[in-house]
Amino acid sequence: MTDPVHRADVVVVGAGVIGTAVFHELAARGARVTLVERDRAGLGTTAWSGGIVRCYHDDPALSDRAAAGWRYFRDFTGHTGEPAAFHTSGFLYLPAPERVDPSRAEAVRLGGELPVSWLEAEEVAKRFGHLLAGAPGGGAVWEPESGWLDPAEVTRGFLRAGQRRGGTVLEGVAVHSPLRAADGRIAGVRTTSGAVRADRVVLATGATTPHLLTSWGLQHDLWAQAVQVELYRPDAPVAGQPAYTDDEFDVNGRPDPDSGGVYVGHPTGARLPSPPGREPVDAAQSQLAATAAARRWGWFPGSRHLGGLRAAECWAPDGRARVTAHPDEPALLLATGFNGGGFKMAPWAAVEIARLTGLA
Repeated sequence: MTDPVHRADVVVVGAGVIGTAVFHELAARGARVTLVERDRAGLGTTAWSGGIVRCYHDDPALSDRAAAGWRYFRDFTGHTGEPAAFHTSGFLYLPAPERVDPSRAEAVRLGGELPVSWLEAEEVAKRFGHLLAGAPGGGAVWEPESGWLDPAEVTRGFLRAGQRRGGTVLEGVAVHSPLRAADGRIAGVRTTSGAVRADRVVLATGATTPHLLTSWGLQHDLWAQAVQVELYRPDAPVAGQPAYTDDEFDVNGRPDPDSGGVYVGHPTGARLPSPPGREPVDAAQSQLAATAAARRWGWFPGSRHLGGLRAAECWAPDGRARVTAHPDEPALLLATGFNGGGFKMAPWAAVEIARLTGLA
């Protein structure tokens, strides 16, 4: 079918948290926007996300983007009219020893406007010694008002809010190629249900983005990589467990109140085929995560393993994501490459896409 069945100002491909955030933002700004999703909203990488929202990053540009997300998610209902509970667990960042001084400086910078502070090693031990396996190294960043949200709840909230603002959602519809105008420029997408003609196309397709761009003959520097986390339940309840990233022992996660457990993740470094399929939990990776967790958390020995989650995410080489126009196709906007940390960046990415479309 070659004739367009839909006409929009912008067509957004992919209904994870990034795509639905963009969908809502554009609709709220008055754009005619159509969201196309091959399955149901939130069933891709977003379904496996921990939903952590925090501010600190080593890169100040990323800190500022994440801070925009923190502010937004703290009042998600005010922005969207949809409910989504913010679980304030706090967030603790433990830097690698060689990064203590720049981490302290960035925490101080952020602390001028946000609830972010630097804790020296003695204060870390005082507040979190009952959780730690040993004495902390050189200090930590502490965000007492950070935490996490349910990614599915947030994604469906963005979706409903965008529909109320007049946006159109096509679920169960796969995009297979760009629609091109007579002069060769991208002018929409071709799907399994016909064409959607639009002035701009936004790819928010997560780990499938590298495959799509390659199949469309477009150059890129992205790849799909595995992310895996384990769930452990301590043998006795632990009080005050925050969400965390530990760059000394390469372990990260958050508490899971439903199970009484704590998620434990360790970087995989595993690039995946393109397009990636469903990823089974890797036993060797599970052991690496367990080893790292045992070095950091005193409650870990004796805890019970409750399984794990493994999914694919889109990676970019510099860690700053790709929220920009494709250099060879000005009408094609990318919103991907978040290296496993895209959830908290969704509000910033949505506003940036609005700016690129001339709506902000």
